[in-house]
Amino acid sequence: MTHEPETDEPAIEDGPPPPLHVRYSATVQTFRGFAILAVGALALIIPFVSVEQGPETWQFTGVIVGAAVIWALWTFNRARNRTPQVVVDENGVYFREWVVGTVPWENIDYIAHSSSIRRGLVASITRTRRKPYLQFRFIETPKVKPTAPIPFSWWQFVSAEFTIQEPVIQQYGLDTPVNTILEAIQAHIAHWQKGRPDIAELPEPPAKQGS
Repeated sequence: MTHEPETDEPAIEDGPPPPLHVRYSATVQTFRGFAILAVGALALIIPFVSVEQGPETWQFTGVIVGAAVIWALWTFNRARNRTPQVVVDENGVYFREWVVGTVPWENIDYIAHSSSIRRGLVASITRTRRKPYLQFRFIETPKVKPTAPIPFSWWQFVSAEFTIQEPVIQQYGLDTPVNTILEAIQAHIAHWQKGRPDIAELPEPPAKQGS
């Protein structure tokens, strides 16, 4: 029987870092669903406090309550959905809301943490971002690839086209902090750059200044 010599030196790993899979936060989505239902329930008082309590008032209330119920059911479905919404692996970054598939590392020009971003007034109004988040800049804008059937694919295409103009990954509603996502991205970028001296290094994301 032979014994391997003991050593305190860590083993050298040449493989890529483990992939990161980020899913919806069941707790956040459930709370959000009940909040939407509460808003719908409050709308039921409209016919009783309205000056004109005609059929139009009840119809208007019905539309609000119906929309709230549909939105809440859609949100509760998110709470049960365990499909990865964000995937960071050796191939690049995938975010389901972008509807562009996986964006390869060579197409990512810059990544910034929201703590280092100063947005203009107009941009803040037209594109609301709940902090913290990561903002990306691509070398070439990826092509949107709708996955839903017609006619839902039309709405998916329009929404994704608007989103991809200022692509971000927001922490709200996800089960993983964006700081953890950023750390996984940095690890995979470091691995991707190994053995590629002919490829310019991606800029290091700015140091986060808190959540």
